[in-house]
Amino acid sequence: MIYQVIANGFVLGAIIALMAIGMTLIFGILRIVNFAHGEFYMLGAIIVFYSMARVGINYIWASLIAIALAGLLGLVVERLVFRRFHGDLIGGCIAAIALSIGFQGVSWVIFGPRPGRVSSVVTGSVEIFGATVTMERLLISGISLAVILGMAWLISYTKLGTSMRAVQQDSEAALTLGISVNFVCGITFGIATTLAALAGVLMAPLYTITPGIGIMPLIFAFIVIIVGGMGSIMGAFIAAFIIGFQQSFTGSFWGPQFAIAVSFGLAILTLIFRPRGLMGHA
Repeated sequence: MIYQVIANGFVLGAIIALMAIGMTLIFGILRIVNFAHGEFYMLGAIIVFYSMARVGINYIWASLIAIALAGLLGLVVERLVFRRFHGDLIGGCIAAIALSIGFQGVSWVIFGPRPGRVSSVVTGSVEIFGATVTMERLLISGISLAVILGMAWLISYTKLGTSMRAVQQDSEAALTLGISVNFVCGITFGIATTLAALAGVLMAPLYTITPGIGIMPLIFAFIVIIVGGMGSIMGAFIAAFIIGFQQSFTGSFWGPQFAIAVSFGLAILTLIFRPRGLMGHA
């Protein structure tokens, strides 16, 4: 059972990491806490559902469409809404909450109250150290880790990544070096929403789909960036797996509601004893 719990925690941690890394990227560069981040997770899952159920295309193409549309929508939202709130923490939070409510309201009207289901893409399971892991969850973990490693490479070794780090450290100095801060912020927001949509796409076959499914991933991502440190990608990565394993262990032995309470408890303790998080800057 312990190995099974570890396996489940690893899958959950990988998905939370996708959400949290995108959210912490937005905060680190735009200085905005994007409370609408969960809606891009929801949109990814809903677009996959509609593409498969109504249009009849397969899961892979539906996923690519969902991820591309979410990234494009992220670019538009940053340009039309969030660009005027760069560095304005309170104003950005209010705008994000309003955007979240708007997205959910429109989605409930279009989608309706009946939950949707996406059929499983792969079947079968494998046994790892005595734990039975479905091929679907194994695929989710592999894709998530590959994307996270790809993000680490992009930020560390590419010109865009260097520009992102420069804007994160000092946007005014980045401007003097000829870096387009608005361009970097727009691309960052688009990448972050793409990651959120990818998480929704990967989890769509595992759960029922409603316009409210983005709430819990958003909560976990928010807890993770508090524990890991606001703006720290490595902190978000580490904290995501801490919370994933904690949720799996606590939920398996004491129930899911207690597991959520423990996660919030970890966030509160972090705010009390180490407000900057595990790897956040002062």
